[in-house]
Amino acid sequence: MTPLAEAVSISKSFSGIRALKSASLELHAGEVHALVGENGAGKSTLIRVFTGAITHDGGTLRVAGEEITHNSPALAKTLGISVIYQQPSLFPHLTIAENIGLALEQGGLWRRIRWADRVARARVLLERAGSDLDPSRMAGTLSMPEQQVVEIAKAIGADARIVIMDEPTASLTEREVERLFSVIETLRANGAGIIYISHRLEEVAAIGDRVTVLRDGET
Repeated sequence: MTPLAEAVSISKSFSGIRALKSASLELHAGEVHALVGENGAGKSTLIRVFTGAITHDGGTLRVAGEEITHNSPALAKTLGISVIYQQPSLFPHLTIAENIGLALEQGGLWRRIRWADRVARARVLLERAGSDLDPSRMAGTLSMPEQQVVEIAKAIGADARIVIMDEPTASLTEREVERLFSVIETLRANGAGIIYISHRLEEVAAIGDRVTVLRDGET
């Protein structure tokens, strides 16, 4: 079966310092693939290659079997790659519905906005993410776990096939972690693949199907 995403012997240097030497990772549909390693092992650099934030120097990156030679954040989004960072990047002076709408809606700056539809869609996506948050709440009033829920709702709305979660439980309570795991099960049941980065090995054992360990930029 063709992997959803595949990084093969990826290398990357910054100012002569090699952040990745020979990093490889393969992600399949319906899989939670844990990515672990010490700080500085290269996890963030590898994720930035997947998301198009940086271009790899060597190796091969494939999505759905197709080699990606010039990745970019815009291209990664069209390929169904979504990232949920430890520190979400919502616009604090906009509502939840507006944040979700800006991330998902198509069209130019002067497009007509159907506000009722935007709010209704946001409510459905939040429910699918396991939350009863009010879409009209200002993002600046949300706790960190609530912001992560909004990011997950955005990923669901974008029909993301490859979801990368970067230390998603760092600021969550035990109950919130259980809720997150429930959402992950929903994502994988719908055929998405999840790259799960965590220092908490008990979570890796609980949620992960496979584990890739990076050390000094190498798998």
